[in-house]
Amino acid sequence: MPTPHLHRRSFATFAVALTVALQAGAAQDPQVDGGVAAAQPIDESPFPASTAIAEGVSPEALARLEALVRGFVDQGQVVGAELQVIVNGRSILHGAYGWRDRESETPMEPGSVFCVRSMTKPLIGTALWMLIGDDLVELDDPVSKYLPYFDAEGLRDVTIEHLMTHTGGFPYSLLVGRDLASLGDIQAVAALGADYTLDFEPGSAFQYSDQGTDTLTAVIEVASGGSAADFVRARILEPLGMEESTLLMTEGNALRARACSKYAGAPGEWKRFWSPQDPPLFPFFLGSQGLYATLDDYALFMQLWLDKGRAGRERLIRPAYVRKALRPGPFPLPAGTGLPGARVDYGHLMELWTRPEEGAAEGAAEAEREVVAFGHNGSDGTHAWVFPDSRAMVLYFTQSRGTMTGVQVEEALGELFLGAPFDPNQLAPPHDDYLGYYRENDEDLYRGIIEDGDELALEVLGRGVVALDYAGEDQWKIRMNPGTVLAFQRGEAGEVTGYAIGDHREYRFEPDADLPGAEEVVAKVLAAHRLDLLADLGPMRRTGTIEIASVNMEGELTTLTAWPDRFRVDSITGESFERVAFDGEVLRSETSATEFEVLEGERAAWARTDHLLAHFGDLSRWHSSLRVIQRLSDDGVDVLIVRAGDTSGPATTLYIEAETGLVRRVDSFALIPGMGRMGQSAEFGDFRDVSGMQLPFATKIELANPIIGEIRVVIGQTELGVDVPEGSFELK
Repeated sequence: MPTPHLHRRSFATFAVALTVALQAGAAQDPQVDGGVAAAQPIDESPFPASTAIAEGVSPEALARLEALVRGFVDQGQVVGAELQVIVNGRSILHGAYGWRDRESETPMEPGSVFCVRSMTKPLIGTALWMLIGDDLVELDDPVSKYLPYFDAEGLRDVTIEHLMTHTGGFPYSLLVGRDLASLGDIQAVAALGADYTLDFEPGSAFQYSDQGTDTLTAVIEVASGGSAADFVRARILEPLGMEESTLLMTEGNALRARACSKYAGAPGEWKRFWSPQDPPLFPFFLGSQGLYATLDDYALFMQLWLDKGRAGRERLIRPAYVRKALRPGPFPLPAGTGLPGARVDYGHLMELWTRPEEGAAEGAAEAEREVVAFGHNGSDGTHAWVFPDSRAMVLYFTQSRGTMTGVQVEEALGELFLGAPFDPNQLAPPHDDYLGYYRENDEDLYRGIIEDGDELALEVLGRGVVALDYAGEDQWKIRMNPGTVLAFQRGEAGEVTGYAIGDHREYRFEPDADLPGAEEVVAKVLAAHRLDLLADLGPMRRTGTIEIASVNMEGELTTLTAWPDRFRVDSITGESFERVAFDGEVLRSETSATEFEVLEGERAAWARTDHLLAHFGDLSRWHSSLRVIQRLSDDGVDVLIVRAGDTSGPATTLYIEAETGLVRRVDSFALIPGMGRMGQSAEFGDFRDVSGMQLPFATKIELANPIIGEIRVVIGQTELGVDVPEGSFELK
C-alpha cells in the first residue's frame, strides 16, 4: 500500500481562526490571582452615574460582562483590570478588579492610570486632522516635504495618508534592539526610516507600523513649529479636559501615584517589568505608544469622535474629516473579533469594526460596509470601543501585556449592543466526545482537538492553539474569531466522526495499528544521531549565527551539551541577550530584560524540550509519551509523524524519517514574554558527521507571529571534549 504524501496546505479558515493565537496562544491553566475588586464611583466624573435599565441596556447582559472581567482576574488571565461602560454620556458600570501592583498588594481602583500604548495613535491622527484644517498639512503631501531625508529613491512617494493608513511600506518597528535614550528625540526615530528599503510600494498593501506613526509625530513638529507633545497637549488634552493624562511619565509626575505597574507574559506567568518607582519607560514622547491616561480621560477623547469632532459647543475636527477617518481602507486587518458578523478594518489611525450594510448585495464593494464600532487597542492590554448607533462607549484597561481577553469582552459587547446570543460552555457535551485527531484526507497532516487546561481547543501544528466555546448542537466557536464555527458531525452510534468549517471538512481518525511503537522510534532516532557518543566524547560546544530578517537583526548563538541531560543555550542579538540552562534537575533563565530566575510551569515545560538532546537524543528522557500518529511521504521519503503527548494538552510533534530515524522537523511552542504561547516550526538541514554523530548545521525556525517571522541559525564551529567551568549549567 503506497504511503500518503505529506500535505502541508494551509487553509484560509485556519489562517483567520489562528490570527490572534499566533501572537499569544490560547489561555493557560487558570490560577486564582488573589486580587480584590472595587466598584465605587469616582467623584466628579465627567460621566454621571446611571443604570442599565435607564439607558436601555439589559441589566443581565451587563452583569455577565462584569462577571467575565472579574473572572479574568480570579483565573489569573490578567493581573488587574478596570472596566467602564458609558451609554448616552452616562456611566452604567465602572469597576476595578485585581491589583494595580501585585507585589505590594496595591488594589486596582477606579481612576487608575494606564499606559495605553497604541491607543496613542488616534491622538496623532486627530492632531494631523487639525493641522489639515489649519491648512498646514495635506493628506497627499509627500513626507519629504517636512522631512528632507525622505527625499530619496524609494521614499519620495510616501505620503501623509500612507502613514495614517499603515500603507507606507514601513515595518512594525525599527526600534527593536536599540537604546531609545541614545536616539534623543522623535526626529531621530523618524530618521531611522531614511535608510530603510520599503517592504512594498506605498499604498499597495497594509502593514501595521509604529515606525510610520512615529514618523508622523515628527511631521507634526515640523508643521506646527513646536514639539508634538506641546501640540497634542494644547489642542487635544486641554480642550477636552483630559487632566489625568500625560504624554511622558516623568519621574516627578503626580500621576505616578495612581499609575499601574506593567506586567508581561501569559496567564499564570505574569512578570512585572515596570513599576511607578522605575525610571520612565520612554525618555521622550512617542506618538505610536506614549500616552498614559485614566478611563474617564480616554472616554472624553472617544466622546469627541462619537460627537463627530465637537467637544461641547466647540468644534475641534471638521465633520468631513471625521467621516474620512472612519471610512474603512482597502485592506482588512488579519485579526479576529468577538463582535458577531463583524471584521476588523482600519481607517486613518483608527481601528474599525465593520459589517456589510443592510441590504447590500452579496459580493458588494468594500465601500458598502457599515462601521458598527470604532476605537483602538494597546499592546499592554487596553481597549476602547465606541458603538455609534447605541451612543455607547466601553473601556477595558489592563496592564497585562500579552492578554487576549479583549476578544472575549467583544463577544459580551456584541450581546450588549449588537444582539449577539450568549451560550455558556457548561451546556456542552463532555470534552471526551470530541478529543482526537482530524484530517481532510489520508495525505493531510493531522489537526488535534485537545484539552488546554479546562477548555476544549483546536491545535494546528506549528501554528497555534485556539480555545473553543460551545455554541449549541455540537457547534464550537473559535474564541478569538467567534464568526468561525467548528460544526461537529456524529455517526449513527452517536460518536463524533469529524467537523466542518464552512465548506471545509475534517474527518476524525485513529492512528493505524501497524505504525511503529514508541520504543522502536526512540531506538531509531538514537541510532541515527548517536548523541549518546557524547558520554565518551565529553561535553560539546557549538557556536554559530542567528538572523531574524523581519527586524533586520543578527546575533550569535552558543550551545553547550553534556550527555545525558544537561544543556545551556546563550544567544545575543543586538543589545539583547538570553541564557537558558538545565543541570539535569532545574531549568534556569536570564535575559537582558529579566533577572535570573528558575523557570517553572508551562514556560519551563516548553523550554526544557527545545534543544539538541530533546530533538536528537534519547527522546524517552525528554518526552513523557510518544505515539506515531501518521506515516506520510515527503518528496519520496517516508516520514513518521510522532506526537510527544496525548490530547490532554498541546504537544510537540516530531517528523522522523521512517527508514533512517533522522529527525527532519519539530513543531512545538514557545512561551515568549509579552506575546504568550506561540507556535513554532523548526526545520533541520545540512546534517554532517561529527565523530560519528549526525548533527544539523542549519536550522530554520518559523514562528507563527509575523512580526518575528523566520529565524535562521547556522552553526559555524563544533568542539568536543571542552572544559566546562563549574556552575555553567546553573548559569553561575
